[in-house]
Amino acid sequence: MGIIKKGEDLAKILGVDVDKLPGEVQEFLLGQVTKKLDDEKSDRAAFKAELEGYSDEDLLVFVPDVYQKSIYKIDYGKLKENGIKLISFDIDDTITDSAWNKVRGSIPSVKVTMPDDAKELFRNLKSMGFTVTLLTNTKASIAKDVCEELQADGYIARASKPETRNFEKMMELYQVEPSQMAHIGNSMRDDVVGGNRAGVTTCLIRRAGVSLKVAKFAMKTAGLRTKGHLIRERLLGRGIWRKHHKSVKGDQYYQLGEKPLYQR
Repeated sequence: MGIIKKGEDLAKILGVDVDKLPGEVQEFLLGQVTKKLDDEKSDRAAFKAELEGYSDEDLLVFVPDVYQKSIYKIDYGKLKENGIKLISFDIDDTITDSAWNKVRGSIPSVKVTMPDDAKELFRNLKSMGFTVTLLTNTKASIAKDVCEELQADGYIARASKPETRNFEKMMELYQVEPSQMAHIGNSMRDDVVGGNRAGVTTCLIRRAGVSLKVAKFAMKTAGLRTKGHLIRERLLGRGIWRKHHKSVKGDQYYQLGEKPLYQR
């Protein structure tokens, strides 16, 4: 498997023995590594030059309105208090791990399943009066299974985030204004940028699944920092936003309308 099999280093990062993973999972991980490396190398110089030319105001497109460790840590009551009626969720590595989703979703007659705590969360959100949907870049068959598992109100698959057209389509479908929609995901470049450009409330969670960990490991092995790292470095250098804690563990997280603890 080449770059994704570096023995103890990768095993430590993933918490699993890559050699013991099913063949389908290993193939998926290799595909993710190749895709990640291609994306990171594509137009890299142009991306860095564009990023360096961003003003502080331009950089705010990468900053979420909410930042939490997981979907279970978000204060949904605050969203409701602020007029949010529609919540859309990313799927892959936001609700559950994309590697297992993709593998299960590629096997005929095998449905993608969701954890019980995610099912309970969706039930609670609907009981609070929210319309709860899925807005994902993954394929439709996986989105359909997840929608059924979580009893979500609907989904849009292959959403091409960070393009805004499917954020706008979701708002049109459920007849809400941008100020009445929140989107939750784990990608600054896809979920936060797309949501911010569409004018909706953006919630970033710090969750990395197996495929993302492998891809980052591959980037490190290749001696490259990810574009996401370059963005975060720029934000940090300008004193605008930081992903990791500064003084006390967890002080980087904040709810809607709040500042992170290290800024208070």
